[in-house]
Amino acid sequence: MKKRKLLRLEELNWKEVENLDKNKTIVIIPVSPLEAHGPHLPIGTDLLITEEISKEVIKRLKKKKKTITVLLYPTLAIGYCGANLDLPGNVSVDVKAFRKIICDTLKSIANHGFRYVMILTFHADPFYIKAIHKAINGVGKNRDIKVAEPLSKIFYEGRNIPHSGKEETSIMLYLYPYLVDKSYKSLKEIRLSTSLFDFRKTLRELGAREGYVGDPSKATIELGRKLFNYIVNLCIETALDLLESKYENHLPKPLKYLPLFLQRKY
Repeated sequence: MKKRKLLRLEELNWKEVENLDKNKTIVIIPVSPLEAHGPHLPIGTDLLITEEISKEVIKRLKKKKKTITVLLYPTLAIGYCGANLDLPGNVSVDVKAFRKIICDTLKSIANHGFRYVMILTFHADPFYIKAIHKAINGVGKNRDIKVAEPLSKIFYEGRNIPHSGKEETSIMLYLYPYLVDKSYKSLKEIRLSTSLFDFRKTLRELGAREGYVGDPSKATIELGRKLFNYIVNLCIETALDLLESKYENHLPKPLKYLPLFLQRKY
């Protein structure tokens, strides 16, 4: 097999896939829908961040543990996004269809002998995350495959990262400064007061007319660098634990009793 900086599944032939040591290979699947991110960030913000996290994780993993192979799956630019359904640029997929796509993708990967998969996403819609975990649990029941989804806990059980606010804007300033509109510097802070009954409303319906929450004007490149490295290191720890069968996947507690049929549709 030719030496590649990134080992991409779509660039391999079937013989090369067959010859990979599946017990020492981890497949990384970047996933994210396109969604409006305020007037200052591109609709591909979550997707772009996810892809950069994936590539950096592979780069550092290869240095940290030379005996393993990390295989990058083509980015799945799909998913459900309910927060900005009423803004241009959103491409939202029915959450049940999305769950089926993730489930079938994982089944196919497992059928070829791969045992370790890490799904990476920087999109945190509750229905979207719940669908991913339902797919993971469904595959795990009848396939010898272990799948990790580590990043949702950052949003639900760790740091407060409001949509398109200071944190996301900072990461984009660090990774893609030329894609951040300079208007972020003058955007006003938007705070939302919500209740349990507001979870199906869009940001616009809740009062965030521009499709962002938080304070983008406070974003800095240095904060973006710190957050990005924190996220990458979390993914590396997850990957190593996964390969050593120490990782236990878990759905964030706030999503435990969320039924998928309550998704908001157009």
